[in-house]
Amino acid sequence: MDYGLIGKIEKAKIYAAEPERIEFQSFAVTIRGDNDSTHGVSFEDGNWHCDCSFFSTRGHCSHTMAMERVLTVMLPEPVS
Repeated sequence: MDYGLIGKIEKAKIYAAEPERIEFQSFAVTIRGDNDSTHGVSFEDGNWHCDCSFFSTRGHCSHTMAMERVLTVMLPEPVS
């Protein structure tokens, strides 16, 4: 039995149960929207980007807001 791996699995469970430990710096996802559309959403250095037309004029959209809701405590606080 690999006792080192068992310890790492237990530590992983603790980390996963405390998502506030995790802070994303960057990532990219694809969100399936309505009408068989897909949109690329990314987060880099505290800034969102989406390839939808609404985001290009407003700086936020349903796709970025959905990701904020999914990730809540894992994103850094916005700088005021």
